[in-house]
Amino acid sequence: MSYYKGNVVCVAHRKSVTLQPMSKAKEIRQTFRLLMNGVTAQSQREKGVDYHINWGASLGHLRDLAADYGKDYDTAVELWHDDVRESKMVAVMLMPVDAFDRQTAEQWIAETPTHEVAEVAVMELYQYLSYAKELAFALIATDGMMQRIYGCNIMARLLSAGKEMTVEEQALVRSEAERIVTDEAQPLSLRHIASNVLVRIEDAEGL
Repeated sequence: MSYYKGNVVCVAHRKSVTLQPMSKAKEIRQTFRLLMNGVTAQSQREKGVDYHINWGASLGHLRDLAADYGKDYDTAVELWHDDVRESKMVAVMLMPVDAFDRQTAEQWIAETPTHEVAEVAVMELYQYLSYAKELAFALIATDGMMQRIYGCNIMARLLSAGKEMTVEEQALVRSEAERIVTDEAQPLSLRHIASNVLVRIEDAEGL
């Protein structure tokens, strides 16, 4: 039998109690309750943004929480496997950029539940990957909606940051983004992200 006591897990045996340190992931999960914002969570549900568990914690509070723990690959992977909004957001904040291989990056993209998590993942992690540009090109060219959302978001941030691209690369990005924008069968949110890519290309060309 186990129970919580302070910041440790007490495991009770017949005649003794062994104190075991609580894992970082468990500590972080417990903290989500303290950051709960029921109004935000309800608002997201009403807008169709549905999670298995959503504490409604703000992005700023989650960033502060992640900063307290620092980069940690194992904790990031453990939290990502939770079907919880806050767990997935903190996971991408804790993941060390250099340890995030492309296979895992693509797996997490496929497992991303919402546009919100995708945007946070790109903002906090994917745009900083050494292979970000190559990944973005590959994602934009696919037919998967979440893959395209990631690809367009990564590309928009790379262009905003002044990432160097050849004329041929810019032409390819423009072609793919225009294809998405003009395809009325695509979700409006995806078309909006693709239009942002086109704006960033125009800004880059005007420099």
